[in-house]
Amino acid sequence: PLVTEQKKIASYLSNLDHLITLHQRKLEKMKSFKKSLLEKLFVQ
Repeated sequence: PLVTEQKKIASYLSNLDHLITLHQRKLEKMKSFKKSLLEKLFVQ
């Protein structure tokens, strides 16, 4: 592919990688939140 097309593909993949990272962080926060809620519900 042309250099311009390669740059567009690289930019797209970089953005996709960034989105995956953000979603992974969000998932970890939600798992942590779930864990704390379950602990509050069942540990008294």
